[in-house]
Amino acid sequence: MLRLATGVARVMAGYRLYFMDRFSGHIDHRREFLADSDAAAIAIADGWHAGGPMELWCGDHKLHRWEAVPLVPLPDVISADESGR
Repeated sequence: MLRLATGVARVMAGYRLYFMDRFSGHIDHRREFLADSDAAAIAIADGWHAGGPMELWCGDHKLHRWEAVPLVPLPDVISADESGR
């Protein structure tokens, strides 16, 4: 609970961010944190996005899902024999 200068108590919501395995879709690990609002929680979680799929939950409500960023394919490499040199 956060006590403001006005004497009003403000309760911060608890959020769970699930980091999913990009191949199996299973939960790899989770991070729990507090935030002032859903928008603030999404912004915080976005800073932890490392390219894999994630889901942000508050209670029994899914607030946001990040899809996996596609893996970058390796560039085509042409050997000297194939290029005619």
